[in-house]
Amino acid sequence: MKGPRPGEVLKAVLRVRRELGLKTRVRPRVRALYYDEEGNFLLIVVPDRPDKSAILGPGGRVLKAVRARLGLSGMAVRSYTDLMVKKARVREALGKVVRMVKKADGLLREGLNRIAKLLRAELDYPPRKWPSFEPLGEPFMAVGFSGGVDSTALLYVAEKLGLEPVAITVDAGGWMIPEEAREWMKTVISRLGVKHVWLKGDEEVFGAVLKHARAGRRHPCRMCHEEIEREVLKAAVEMGLPAVAFGDLLPTGCFSAYWLRVKGQRLARLNLLASLALFKTDTILMAKMAGRPFKGLYFGCPLLKVVHREYKYMRLPSIQRVLREARAGILEPNQALDLIKSIIGR
Repeated sequence: MKGPRPGEVLKAVLRVRRELGLKTRVRPRVRALYYDEEGNFLLIVVPDRPDKSAILGPGGRVLKAVRARLGLSGMAVRSYTDLMVKKARVREALGKVVRMVKKADGLLREGLNRIAKLLRAELDYPPRKWPSFEPLGEPFMAVGFSGGVDSTALLYVAEKLGLEPVAITVDAGGWMIPEEAREWMKTVISRLGVKHVWLKGDEEVFGAVLKHARAGRRHPCRMCHEEIEREVLKAAVEMGLPAVAFGDLLPTGCFSAYWLRVKGQRLARLNLLASLALFKTDTILMAKMAGRPFKGLYFGCPLLKVVHREYKYMRLPSIQRVLREARAGILEPNQALDLIKSIIGR
């Protein structure tokens, strides 16, 4: 199947805008189109932010309607200025990884070299043409796996790199990972063929998280995240793995890769998705390809939803997190709006 042509896309955009009663005094420009046949996904590159806004429309309404009209499974718009920022971030991350390679040997050196090659390939995005790799032959890194979009995308990328990741899920109790998410996790693990380890969280620590949150005394996310990271790092050391990775998207550039020392062992701490400067639309698509269904963007675990409902002031730290990702360009405005709606219960 061939993707649509620029004229066809622009014609659909203008028609949808007219139908929605949105006047267009200046026509948006389309710089390039990149169609991914496997995912039936179209990426539109436009010169600048106003062109992008015109194609997105209020709340992304225009883009959604155009996607349906063109029969696409997915569609995204990137401004050329967005891509310039992305490439600058990837170059910073690449420089950091190259410096780390010089201080590594054996399996760690090989794994970091693969990541460096991936980052060099990402500098040519779009289109995205990553190199292919054979499996390393032994596990390279532990991956904190919550079953969410980002951690699922991270597993997908790590498996594509042949890094033989070990997915580690820290179970704090039923309030953190609902049954539906557990089923998604099984599907992803089966499709990717990676090892999955469940760890029972520290009852005392997670009990305190639950107690403080239910009493409205402390937002649960930071304390919970710190404990999960501690457990994953500990497991990586016990398994003898040289690296650990998480699905964070915010710590880009040189903050996306650094050294840690845990129990006397040196670990490479990697935010692999952030080093690639991926957008949320990217991680959604990758998670789908890994077998995780996408049913919309929602913020937080079941506990956090209860906390947001019972203590409205607890919504502010959550909204701040969404705004940070929107400011960084990770989220589209309509994606940020969907997340904020899920926080305030609308």
